Amino acid sequence: MTASRKIAAILFAAAVAAAIAGQLAAIHWLLYFCKPLATILLIALALSRCLARRDPYSLWLAIGLLFSLAGDVALLWPERFFLAGLAAFLFTHVAYLLAFTRDAKFPARTPVWLLYLASAAALCALLWPRLAPPLHLPVALYSFAVATMAAQALGRFLLLRTPAARQAALGASLFLLSDALLSLDRFYAPIPLSPLLILGAYYAAQWLIVSSLPYPTPPPEATL
Repeated sequence: MTASRKIAAILFAAAVAAAIAGQLAAIHWLLYFCKPLATILLIALALSRCLARRDPYSLWLAIGLLFSLAGDVALLWPERFFLAGLAAFLFTHVAYLLAFTRDAKFPARTPVWLLYLASAAALCALLWPRLAPPLHLPVALYSFAVATMAAQALGRFLLLRTPAARQAALGASLFLLSDALLSLDRFYAPIPLSPLLILGAYYAAQWLIVSSLPYPTPPPEATL
């Protein structure tokens, strides 16, 4: 790990820890500052890779992170902006899906996709009676999108078998887990220490996905 990446990792971990502490302790200013800050640090890291390589994979992941930032800000006030946050993260998953289809067909592994869709459908069925009718369609669309994105990431890894694809697949699955925990906590029953579990899984997911970005290729050394 390079020195700059070590610094980025330390700053990111500190922002995530502060955001989780802020939510657990109801220190609102700390949460409002550090939750977007953690994502901004990831965006800076992703954009540096994107600008250096200018490849479609890096571009779509950077776009996805920008939508994630919009979703993070909206969900700081979930009672007012829940649908806006849901829409922002829906576009995040679309952008990530486009990234994961740059070097792998869609669906990369049909059985994996069907399994993830079945899991999303089961969660929707559990939550359906507790959702307000206006939320039925948005939640269903979002569940389809995040399950499809995570399934494609795993299928892509099964095709490519590279360390970077493994990191993206693990990150995508943790994103799916974070969303499932958030849904259960919000609409089904409160989960103990939910900020730690939900935000921990969410930011681990985003870090792993960003870590799947290729490093810029250093220029060849000049020879005399």
